[in-house]
Amino acid sequence: MSILPLRAALIGCGSVSQRGVLPHLSLEDAKARIQLIAVVDAVAERAARSAEKWDVPAWYTDIDAMLAQSDVDLVLVITPIQQHFDHAMRAIQAGKHVYIQKSMTTTLAEADALLAARDRMNVKLAAAPGFELFPSTAKMRNVVESGALGRVAMVYTYTLGFGHEYEPIRRDEGALNAIDPTWYYRSGAGPLPDVTIYALQLATSVLGSVRRVTALGNKILPQRTWRNRTIEIEVEDNNVVLMEFHSGALAVAVGSDCVGSRMNPWGGLSLYGTQGALEVTEVHGASGYPTRFVVRRGGSWAVADGGFTEEIIHLSDCPYLTPAHLAIEEPHLYVDIMELVDAIVEDRPCRAGGEQARHVVEIIEAARRAIASGETQSLSTEVGR
Repeated sequence: MSILPLRAALIGCGSVSQRGVLPHLSLEDAKARIQLIAVVDAVAERAARSAEKWDVPAWYTDIDAMLAQSDVDLVLVITPIQQHFDHAMRAIQAGKHVYIQKSMTTTLAEADALLAARDRMNVKLAAAPGFELFPSTAKMRNVVESGALGRVAMVYTYTLGFGHEYEPIRRDEGALNAIDPTWYYRSGAGPLPDVTIYALQLATSVLGSVRRVTALGNKILPQRTWRNRTIEIEVEDNNVVLMEFHSGALAVAVGSDCVGSRMNPWGGLSLYGTQGALEVTEVHGASGYPTRFVVRRGGSWAVADGGFTEEIIHLSDCPYLTPAHLAIEEPHLYVDIMELVDAIVEDRPCRAGGEQARHVVEIIEAARRAIASGETQSLSTEVGR
């Protein structure tokens, strides 16, 4: 059993950390369980100012130096996606528990290596986003498993309308605000691993593993602009992914940097079966958690109308989310981190474990291969292994 508070280091002091992770961990209830004793950022001024602003004892620009000089139990990897594997692997090899922001890695091979290192070093690893930690996921899965929808045939989910250069924090001056978003448009990042991952993680949480993937993608805006700089786009920013689940359900997942719908919630999920349908009608914008869904039983030409029900789930239903935390951005990250803290203290498996994150990484990697080759891809992993 580990002793509270756990000592932690944060790697990456960019937008997500400034808006979400650091404010959450600065509250007294969080500090009773996890004490941030070091921050690391490649930009020295950003690391130093973050440590000063959030009352963190030490700051570094080098991960190895931090690991050598700071006695930490847990490392939070909140860096650009392309750096997740290297940063997490260094922490694991140093014997530290690790939380990794989404996507866990850029390739299946990297994900396999991380999980193997986790097991070899006997540490805990949690990967975002942890939809298993929010009650609506289990409620939707229960509807599917109860047979209320019959056999799920078609699935739809989408994530539209995103570009990191538009984040308000990046418009201001100074090291804690003028945070370069270029990484999002470089190889290894883009809408699929950074945004569509919410839809993929939710869908696989409810329906299980995917068997086959195909996809189309292109560059709808070859260039972007941030602070009078031109950013050349290296990855497809306009994608549609088709999936076949092991259950036989066929799914469409859309990830594109274009204007989003006012009719369908961002990151929602719609399931259409032989006996009924489930549709998410409300998603909490700052977390991606589904907070309202409806179930319609029957009502088609072949099935008698079986009625309509609505389920409402409040963010306050989620463990750890007190009113003070609900007032801060990125509440789901705080839930992910605190659940990992509990897993470490109780010496049990993480509910937001790396196996599902690895499966979603393989879906994204397979979609990109399909875009490049025009060929359907078969997957080798499953949600639980």
